[in-house]
Amino acid sequence: MKFKNYAKPQNLAEAYQILQNEKNAVILGGNTYLRLNKKTFSTAIDLENLGLNFIKENDENIEIGAYTTLHEIETNAIIKKYFGDFFTKSLKHIVGIQFRNIATIGGSICGKYGFSELITALSVLNCTLVFHQNGVIAFKDFIENSQTKNDILVKIIIPKKCGRLSYKMLRNADSDFPILTVAVNKNSQLNIAIGSCPTVAKLISAKNELENISEFISQNFTFGNDLRATASYRENIASVLLKRALEETL
Repeated sequence: MKFKNYAKPQNLAEAYQILQNEKNAVILGGNTYLRLNKKTFSTAIDLENLGLNFIKENDENIEIGAYTTLHEIETNAIIKKYFGDFFTKSLKHIVGIQFRNIATIGGSICGKYGFSELITALSVLNCTLVFHQNGVIAFKDFIENSQTKNDILVKIIIPKKCGRLSYKMLRNADSDFPILTVAVNKNSQLNIAIGSCPTVAKLISAKNELENISEFISQNFTFGNDLRATASYRENIASVLLKRALEETL
């Protein structure tokens, strides 16, 4: 991957202007998923100086800046206070601490990677995303539909109030990409997200009690094949992981 120019803007307005003026510009997050290919971009925009590395709370929500690293989220006291080890479980197996010290939440979300465990976890929390130009977008809508190629993610807003949480995953090795991920938020209803299918996580809301877990999964989720697992294996594993997650929330 090559860049003709490198820009390090000092504010969001400047960064957004570069993104609009340069036809083939690209935003750099933590730069962890830059692919080694021959593609050339006009300008690489580095967001390091924009003050988007923060985790703070108000009366109702937790706000996480888009440039906040995965390791900061994994270890932050505010996050642990309201969500326990939910985020830690979804982040601790991602490559290694050195990697998580530079990979950002904004890059993980905007990349919409199928293997992203963070997307699975965030999907069940009724989050919203705040973009510089497009404003507030529901997390579910962004993952499923929204196109914000020429915009900059500013922060993620997570409501403090949530139900009982559970995160489950299966992987072949500690730092390998997951075969399957499952997150559950049990409140007045069930928010259930399944990811690494191998497509990006999908969220389904259901009644508080599932009569038939296998039937629920087959009716609402689609699984695929890759080097790590077959579709049928993933579907069978999904039933097991979801059952364990539901039991954990009781």
